[in-house]
Amino acid sequence: MSDIRDEMLRTLDRIVEANLTIAEREKADGNGPSAKLWAALTEQGMTALGETDSEIPFADAMALVARSGYHAVPVPLAETIMARRLLSRADIALPEGSITLAARAGGQANLVGVAYGGTAAHVVVADGDSLHLLQVTNAVVHNAYNQAGEPRDTIDLGKAKTIDRKPLAHATDVLIAEGALLRSVQLAGALSRTLEHCLTWVNDRVQFGKPIARFQAIQHAMAIMASEAAAARAAADMAVEASEKQADWFAVAVAKSRAGEAAGKTAAAAHAAFGAMGFTREHPLHYSTRRLWAWRDDFGSEVIWQSKIGQHMAAKGGENLWATLTEMN
Repeated sequence: MSDIRDEMLRTLDRIVEANLTIAEREKADGNGPSAKLWAALTEQGMTALGETDSEIPFADAMALVARSGYHAVPVPLAETIMARRLLSRADIALPEGSITLAARAGGQANLVGVAYGGTAAHVVVADGDSLHLLQVTNAVVHNAYNQAGEPRDTIDLGKAKTIDRKPLAHATDVLIAEGALLRSVQLAGALSRTLEHCLTWVNDRVQFGKPIARFQAIQHAMAIMASEAAAARAAADMAVEASEKQADWFAVAVAKSRAGEAAGKTAAAAHAAFGAMGFTREHPLHYSTRRLWAWRDDFGSEVIWQSKIGQHMAAKGGENLWATLTEMN
């Protein structure tokens, strides 16, 4: 870990500890981003990352994204970082403030399910072979939320103002791949946090005169969760390394598939280990597990990405399977 990355992660930890209290989390859950937390992140320059020519390496920015997933931060930090990367790549001037991203499909008049679309001042939209920067103030026509209580809003493109537009080959596919990479990294962070919650719980919870961590069934469940978290993190790290300049769709497909699969298994095992306590709002477990459920479907579920992998491998032929897999290393 570089000194810069280590310092960024420690700073984010301190910001979250100081600004994301239980009350602040509850206020943001199902209501929009935490203005207090966003202001603190902006003051430290964390919302200004993402440019392709930045002094902060892409891998370090993604490490910050993973840590934001670990903390389940109720702000569009990850979306803003990735949107700035896309704008920089298309040579579009970067606006200030929060930015989100969405892909337009089939000439639709509305963008549906846009992360933090109702509070972000701008949205990066991919449409065919072009990338658009839109000002979306007063363009939101419906506010909605995902399972994690994060905004997923509908934007009327007819009410949005185009700030800039530049050609970008396969822009829609590029944005979806970048978004899938983003969620893979966030999922890896949330999986780590879920595992930590469980390890603390099973060592503290006493049943029949001893911590439940000493029961073989619990140890088996913890081992599965640890292996799932490690596999998801390894796949996400591989995808980040392969996507320094632009998203490597095959590495991203593997990462999103593996992270999505891990999310389902880990969330189920975590709530089983916690029992009734894990389903209460009073325990912070749900801030992580609800995001595992929600993020696994963003920018394509594991089923969609696994299908793409299968089609790609089938087209190459079975005799090339090993060579294709090993060339990723």
